[in-house]
Amino acid sequence: ELKPLCREVVVEIRDAKGIKVFRKEIMTDEFGFATLDFPLSTEPNLGTWKITAFSHDAETNRAQLDVVVEEYVLPKYEVAVELPREWFLADEPIEGEIRAEYSFGKPVDGEARIEAKRYVGYWEKYAELKVEVKNGTASFGLPPVEYVAGVPGERGMGNVLLNTTVIEEGTGYEATETKLLTVAQSPLNIQIIPESPVFKPGLPFSSLLVTETPDNKPKDASIEVTIKYYDEDYSLLEKDEKTLSTSNGLAVLKLTPPESSATLEIMVSASEEERAYASKTMAAAYSPSGSFIHIEQITEGIPKVGDEVSFRVYATHPSTFFYEVVASNGVLFSDFTVSDVISFDVTPQMVPSAKLLVYQILPTAEVVADYLPFDVEAEFPQELSLRLSKEEAKPGESVEIKLETGGAKAEIGISAVDRAIFILSKQRINLKQVFNELERLYMKPQAEIHEAHPLYYQDGARDIFEDAGFVVLSNKEVPAGKELEHYGGLWGRGGGLGLPKALEGGMPVPTPAPASTPMPAEGLAEVTKIRKFFPETWLWTHILTDDGGNAEITAETPDTITTWEIHAVSVSKEGMGMCDTELRVFQPFFVKVDLPYSAIRGEEFPVRVAIYNYLGEPQEVFVDISAEEGEWFELLDAPQKVVSVEPFSVASASFTIKPKELGKNSLKITARSTKAADAVVKELMVEPEGVEREIVQNIALKGGECENLSTGVPIGVVEDSARAYLAVTGSYLTQTLEGLESLLKIPFGCGEQNMIFMAPDVHVTKYLKESGELKPEVMAKAELLMLTGYQRELTFRRNDGSFSAFGQGDKEGSLWLTAFVLKTFSLSKEFIYIDEEVLTEAADWIASKQNADGSWDVVGFVHHKEMMGGLRGETALSAYVTVALVDASTVTGINEENIENAVRYLEGELEGINDSYTMALVTYALAKCESDRSEEAVQRLLSMAKEDEEGLYWTGDGEYGRTVSVETTAYALLALNEYGDVMNASKAARWLVSKRNAKGGFGSTQDTVVALEALTKYCTGRREEVNLRIYITAADGEEIGSMV
Repeated sequence: ELKPLCREVVVEIRDAKGIKVFRKEIMTDEFGFATLDFPLSTEPNLGTWKITAFSHDAETNRAQLDVVVEEYVLPKYEVAVELPREWFLADEPIEGEIRAEYSFGKPVDGEARIEAKRYVGYWEKYAELKVEVKNGTASFGLPPVEYVAGVPGERGMGNVLLNTTVIEEGTGYEATETKLLTVAQSPLNIQIIPESPVFKPGLPFSSLLVTETPDNKPKDASIEVTIKYYDEDYSLLEKDEKTLSTSNGLAVLKLTPPESSATLEIMVSASEEERAYASKTMAAAYSPSGSFIHIEQITEGIPKVGDEVSFRVYATHPSTFFYEVVASNGVLFSDFTVSDVISFDVTPQMVPSAKLLVYQILPTAEVVADYLPFDVEAEFPQELSLRLSKEEAKPGESVEIKLETGGAKAEIGISAVDRAIFILSKQRINLKQVFNELERLYMKPQAEIHEAHPLYYQDGARDIFEDAGFVVLSNKEVPAGKELEHYGGLWGRGGGLGLPKALEGGMPVPTPAPASTPMPAEGLAEVTKIRKFFPETWLWTHILTDDGGNAEITAETPDTITTWEIHAVSVSKEGMGMCDTELRVFQPFFVKVDLPYSAIRGEEFPVRVAIYNYLGEPQEVFVDISAEEGEWFELLDAPQKVVSVEPFSVASASFTIKPKELGKNSLKITARSTKAADAVVKELMVEPEGVEREIVQNIALKGGECENLSTGVPIGVVEDSARAYLAVTGSYLTQTLEGLESLLKIPFGCGEQNMIFMAPDVHVTKYLKESGELKPEVMAKAELLMLTGYQRELTFRRNDGSFSAFGQGDKEGSLWLTAFVLKTFSLSKEFIYIDEEVLTEAADWIASKQNADGSWDVVGFVHHKEMMGGLRGETALSAYVTVALVDASTVTGINEENIENAVRYLEGELEGINDSYTMALVTYALAKCESDRSEEAVQRLLSMAKEDEEGLYWTGDGEYGRTVSVETTAYALLALNEYGDVMNASKAARWLVSKRNAKGGFGSTQDTVVALEALTKYCTGRREEVNLRIYITAADGEEIGSMV
């Protein structure tokens, strides 16, 4: 109902590395409002920060907002590409219009460059052109794309990318807009949307047929429909053909399947000119007695609060119907009826959607059920209006903002944000988002995406209850679904990948500064106001109205020449309201300074100044540059430039400077003519020169312990550039989790290189999932990367089922790479589809190479030796292959005999192993296989260990030094964890995390993969609440701070 609540709310903020940097408990007032501030440091972790607020049950009463923290400079103007539609056929030219407008509403003049790329498995440039932009507009025409790669996930359509850059006349400043267009095979798309995932034999069943353009706009068409019904043996029972015409792109297909049908197939096609086709195959619901019910909403349209809504219930065996209405706060009411029509009044609790569940209990004690979600139109009882005392103001001028709620006392939150921010990120809360958020919280999911059952599975009453969100506890028979006994060739698999988006921008082109001119005799205008207040958010406040619902705010406009987007949200006892308006801040003569976000000390760079003249007559402008305080830069130019600016146009001057002092420094630009003057002060961040180096120290603290950290800087450090950061986390898991998303990389290269990048994707995703930190956006990225790696690796599969660096181009398959692929693909099955035949043939090939004594010889050539880490010799290779076979033990082709023979071989080699890497791998393999000699292997492994203040570790041999030590210790941790030696496993884990770098990885890809796997398995199930206060003190004893 969107009524206010007074309650305690916990607010948490996590930075881009997932570190919780803020937590506060606040109380909302009687209007449900609460506010707080959180200052950002000068050097925060850049990326997506998460603000979470929750109360009571944190799983349901929770809201989250993502905020991007990044280094950026606000754009001067917005570029938009307007097209007659968002799709084109491959043989059609692409024609459109470019529009460029400053944030203060004036048009931009200049030149536009358009680069067109088509997706053919990669982005291929196929056309480019230049056009003149006059009065903010330009028309363009590109040749037909001719061909693209169709993507199954996009219904076979492809894509074209338009990068449009507008270069401002007089300054060379550039702004770029990227637009993704669809290239379609046909001007018509057909969709079949059934009212339910399953049909009920003998009862009416409806499907919505949608005809639309490739950009999802309705298009009427005449369509031919063929329906085929099959029994459980996939024998054709009936065939029906119909011709339907869509209206506003919609038509309803109604049918009644035969009582003996188990599956049905719907095929829809349009005319030959349209070349459109769609099909849908569905399974019947399951009931032991063949009894079903089906619900249909008979009230047309979307009901409102207060309306009566009616549903008809169809049943193969009419009897008493029990029904329940379920909404955001659970079951609203329950009742029963013998009528086949159920009617009730719509209440506010049903907004924005609810579900009707109907079930029967038959004389045989079998339960039959169906449910139907229905939408309810939202009501917004709170009125809100916002009026300004003027539509346009000058910088620093007072503006009155009047707010009215239509009579109800309310609290109103007001924001005013620079339009340039919306050019960067067009996000603003509206009422639709509010109700979508409610639906996400209470009626999950808003749009349901079901992983397809095998299409030979039939849902039963128990499945229907579970889909409706109910748990079934009953002594009656509530049948689950069943699988059909035979699988026919009626269906195929489909899928697809999202497309990578190439977002490219250009670098500004500096304009040479004009020559100087003598001062005019009549004198220059004086600067009356120095503009230095340039906030991105002008207003962010809340106000309480009087009892009549009226409030007024007087505010002074900032110094930015722009349009301010003003947004208000009100909450009263009646509910919520929202409204928007805008205010333009403008003056006819002004300057804008084009500064980067930051500059490097000692480097020369141009400061470009744009002079805008809307006075209606030419102006000769004298432009000066100076430091606001001190002498933080060296000027390598004349301190004054003279520029001629035509009326209603822009010109530029440029000054070359060399910064000398680090930190934020202020720069003053003054522009004066005989008629007008303007001055601005802007800040520039000056960063140190040199190459950034990070020294990471990791420690593990227990209650009562004290550890010293060195903050000394190495010899040769750049003066004033050193910074120190301290982060405290509650577990090894969290510490290693920080930055792991950055390890997700797109696979590429040969068969070995491809696996170098795919394997971390799998382990990182598994790590994040098992730690409960896998976010939907990261899962989507990981799934794309794993699918890409999987498909690419298949190109290096040999005819015998093995894998090698160059596939058929190599003399033979590689045993090590094939085992690596088998292990990684088997783990990937948790996230993506992997063809079982690929795994089976790889396992068969590995088994065929096993020697009679259970060992494996080195087979095939490994081109990238770094991938093998410390793996050398037949014993280590045999242990590695054994682990891979156990990890893939569910794959057909792997039998216990292969693994048992390998274990006997490894047990026989125990006493002759002298290097710790091989011992760690063999111990892990034996512990994983529950060998009788596992304890002996663990003791021999521990005898090779070394221990220091950071924990227990094993050194590696060979050219890769420390990375092999990490990998060896990781295998040892896997072995100890598998064996159950908790104490020593803890010491090994402690040493491993001490070697973690700032990104969450280790020294190389290979040791990162093994270390991640080891820490994942070690930390899973060991999440514990940590309640410690950490005190940080300087060397002289002064307390710097503390954290919980």
